Amino acid sequence: MKAGSVQSGELTFSVDSSLLFELGERLVAKPSIALAELVKNAYDADATEVKVTLQKVGKPGGTIIIEDDGHGMTFEETRDNWMRIATTAKRQESASRLYLRPLTGAKGIGRFAARRLGSKLTVRSTASSDEGVKERVNVVFDWEERFEAGEDLVEVPVSYTREQVAPGTETGVKLVIEGVRDAWTEDEIIQLRRDLLTLQSPFPDLVVMPGPELTGDHYADPGFNFMLEVEGSKELERLSGSLGEALLKGAWARLDGLVDEGGKARYDIEILATDQEDTLLDEANDYSGLEHALFRIHFFVYRAEYFQDLDFGVREMSRKGREEGGVKIYLDGFRVFPYGSRGDDWLRLDEYAVRNVDMGADIAPPERVVELAGSIPGRPFLLIPRNRQLFGAVAVSQAEHSDVEINVSRERLIETPAVTRLRQFVQNGIYWMTMKYAAFLAEQKAERRRDKKERSLVEILEEAKSEVDAQVGLPDEKRHLIRSTLERAIDRARQEEEQRISEVSMLRILASAGTTLILMNHQLQALTGAVSQTKQDLMRLRPEIPEQLHDRYDDLAAQVSEWHEMVELQVSQLGFLLGPNGRQRRRRHVLHQIVEDVRKPMSYYMHKYGVEFENNVPKKLRTPPVYRSELYAVLINILSNALKAVHGQPTRRVRVEAERREGRLFVCMKDTGVGLSPDRWEISFKPFETTSLPNPVLGVGTGLGLTVVRDILELYAGTARFIDVEPQWRTCIEILLPYGGTPDDG
Repeated sequence: MKAGSVQSGELTFSVDSSLLFELGERLVAKPSIALAELVKNAYDADATEVKVTLQKVGKPGGTIIIEDDGHGMTFEETRDNWMRIATTAKRQESASRLYLRPLTGAKGIGRFAARRLGSKLTVRSTASSDEGVKERVNVVFDWEERFEAGEDLVEVPVSYTREQVAPGTETGVKLVIEGVRDAWTEDEIIQLRRDLLTLQSPFPDLVVMPGPELTGDHYADPGFNFMLEVEGSKELERLSGSLGEALLKGAWARLDGLVDEGGKARYDIEILATDQEDTLLDEANDYSGLEHALFRIHFFVYRAEYFQDLDFGVREMSRKGREEGGVKIYLDGFRVFPYGSRGDDWLRLDEYAVRNVDMGADIAPPERVVELAGSIPGRPFLLIPRNRQLFGAVAVSQAEHSDVEINVSRERLIETPAVTRLRQFVQNGIYWMTMKYAAFLAEQKAERRRDKKERSLVEILEEAKSEVDAQVGLPDEKRHLIRSTLERAIDRARQEEEQRISEVSMLRILASAGTTLILMNHQLQALTGAVSQTKQDLMRLRPEIPEQLHDRYDDLAAQVSEWHEMVELQVSQLGFLLGPNGRQRRRRHVLHQIVEDVRKPMSYYMHKYGVEFENNVPKKLRTPPVYRSELYAVLINILSNALKAVHGQPTRRVRVEAERREGRLFVCMKDTGVGLSPDRWEISFKPFETTSLPNPVLGVGTGLGLTVVRDILELYAGTARFIDVEPQWRTCIEILLPYGGTPDDG
């Protein structure tokens, strides 16, 4: 060109073939992610099965084959889509042809991940053309021979063949990658297997599926399965097999989360250990932009009690938790690495656990969760689960959530405000689940304190005998001597224990008799005064009684006789507690009559103070085999409490009901008294705890009555407890006694 001259025109971009190196090897660092990109293409092609075969990959130069049964690519699709870098084809169509699957790719560069894996790629595609003719297209990409640095990419020729095949030929794509660049170790294949296992969400229903509904040209998605085969490397072939989801039956709880149409979160928890369910609505936080986002998390507590009925134990599940645990993110049904991988802490769970920091201070949990946390003793936030305790999946969609987008490296999401809100959405659910678990543990601890019983001497000696039997190498003579000594000690301890039980039972009966004697003393005093007054009347009237007063005289005489009978009745009640037949034999008693026997000595008191007593026990209902005196002691203690409770109340009623169901006897005594706060229910059964007001006849009480009641019932594997009652009643104590299948002996 001459000096001073001016030339104009147009320039065009050229593409160096080294671009494929950048797209394939630089952007996709892990072989498993490279393979995952190729498997995703099969998913987009409506494949139902994909087989990944590794041949002689124990050293460089092996072969990788990915074969699917999808609809394949025609020659035109191969030329216009597969061969076009950064094609927009998948942006123009958001769902697959047959099953309307959300398409996973968007950039058109995932196929060049094949260059990351090996030096040569052969694509063999069988598909049906628009005219209904089936053809097979073979395209060979020799990355080392043809695509050298410095070559213009659009000028590099790629060899292909194209042929028509029989109409019955199965469609699909087979990718053959030769000259594998790296030797695959056992750990790398295990990691590949694990990554392929988690490539799709383990919960098929947990996929955000935007787009059109199924029509006559579309079908219900039958699913997408993987098979991994390792050939030609004997030490690695044991890793072959089908890939399925992890077993989740041993989880303590399952938590589901959903963002609704209004951008508000709903959480549903199912506590598998107790079959309890609960729902939390978070209206305090705004998750706009994440409408229809979902997650499901299984929370594991690695304790043997949760794995007793399963085919695998706590040790095996704990190992799986370390290797495979975590909450993974799935974009349009496919996993986004490395979220939920070992060492990844995108939810900051391990961080909070290590620092002993309350996660709730950072995530603004709903008020209901804050209140729950405040009701639990100690520091429940320290129970935040580690990643290894969670097996979960979060489902989002590029089509549905425009502010959620994966990095060009195919790893991690771009950190947008929507991704920050997504993290908080999941964290809030986990925090609520943690508080539910902390409350569960607190209740368990309280129950253990209530139920804790000291081991008897007999149990300790029996355990010692078992230990002696289990000792290996102990001479038989010495073993026999120790066993004989322990057996004599067990016999002696058993005799003393039986004697102690008998003495304790008698003390309980005497304590109950005290209440009866107090009542009886009052009634006897009243009767004595009445008899004395009557005698005075009779003596004064007798000398001068006219005939017209004979009826009055007869009435008074009859009244004296009635009082005499009442005194005898009171005295006879002591026989129920202290008589020789009270503990001679356990029998099945007619409960209605027992309740009547308990009522009668109280009848004068109830008449005087206007207490209405209702015996609604079915007249033919029998008890399990019990000692009459102990049953009497139970009922009289509960009735005396009820009478104290109704004293001075506007309505004074006591009712006894009973029924037999589910192999147990249920007896309820209700009253219209002052009532008892639920937080005092359990405390009332402790010794020397009393809430009853002073009573002019029954006194204040020692606080032992309900303790005696529960102790007696526990001898029969039963119990007593306060329960909720209908509004017209204020308090109800329920007695439970098992029948235990014992035949009627009375």
